[in-house]
Amino acid sequence: MPPMTPSAKRSMSYYRSWDIVVVPFPFTDQKTNKVRPAVIVSTDALRQRNGKYIVAMITNATNAAQYGDVSISELSAAGLPIASVVRTSKVAVIEDADVHKRVGTLPTADRKLVAEQLREYLAID
Repeated sequence: MPPMTPSAKRSMSYYRSWDIVVVPFPFTDQKTNKVRPAVIVSTDALRQRNGKYIVAMITNATNAAQYGDVSISELSAAGLPIASVVRTSKVAVIEDADVHKRVGTLPTADRKLVAEQLREYLAID
């Protein structure tokens, strides 16, 4: 097993695929960010080898809908207080040490929809 990166050593908590976490999500300009919920869409291998996660943004469902948005079906399991969607068109790479906390997990029924949408956007099978 390769050595852990410095950022991976700083964090005492490790998160898993489909966990909903609170992170500083970068705006498109990459100069500013907003602390918000996001869902981890990467495997544990990325965290183990690089101390990072790939996350998809979660936003309020009352915002203007975009193609690829996936409604979160079970808010209590997700740890979200209001109707929300996974905005699959907005993904980011986040350092492990930048994850503020875990608030829930994406319901199983929604995972397939998010994965299908990400496959449509990314060059993966």
